[in-house]
Amino acid sequence: MGYDSVPEVSETREIRNRDILLLADIFYIMQDICQLEQRREWQQGRLYNISQHLTGMPGSGSPKGLDDAFAILSEIDEEHNQRIKEYARQLRKAQKIINSIESRSMRTFVTMKYVMNCPDTEIRKELNMTRRGFDRARASIENAKSMASVKWQERYILAKETDNDKDHM
Repeated sequence: MGYDSVPEVSETREIRNRDILLLADIFYIMQDICQLEQRREWQQGRLYNISQHLTGMPGSGSPKGLDDAFAILSEIDEEHNQRIKEYARQLRKAQKIINSIESRSMRTFVTMKYVMNCPDTEIRKELNMTRRGFDRARASIENAKSMASVKWQERYILAKETDNDKDHM
C-alpha cells in the first residue's frame, strides 16, 4: 500500500484565520445561485408549457396557472438578483485577499483548498507537495490571524511578525 493510498481522515480543527471563512463562503454562495438558476429555468419551462395549452376560448379571466408561474418567476428573479449582488461583494473581498498573497503557489493552495474545496490529494499532486509539507502549509494558514500574516517561501512557511508579537517579546 503506497503512501498516497492511505485514506484521509477528516478531523475537527480550530481555524483562527478569519479570511478562510470568507473564502469558503464563495463556494456555497455559488451553489445557491446555481440552484436558483435551475429553479428559474424550470419555472420558465412551466410558463412556456402553460402558455402553449391556453386556448382562445373566453373564460372567467386570466388563467390562474399563468399568474402563479409569473409570480413565482418574478420571486425567483428577485432572489437571484440579490444573491448575485452578494456573490459579487464576496468575490471582491476574496479577490483582495487572494491578490494580497505574494506567492503564486500559496495563491493556488488557498484557492484550491478554501475556495474550490478540492480534495487534499489533488492539491498535493498539483503543487507537488509531500503530506508533511501540505499539513504544515495548512496549519500555518489556519493558525494565522489572516492571510496577510502568513508568508510562504515556496518550501517553507513562516508566520510574519506582527506589531502585537513584537510587544510580547
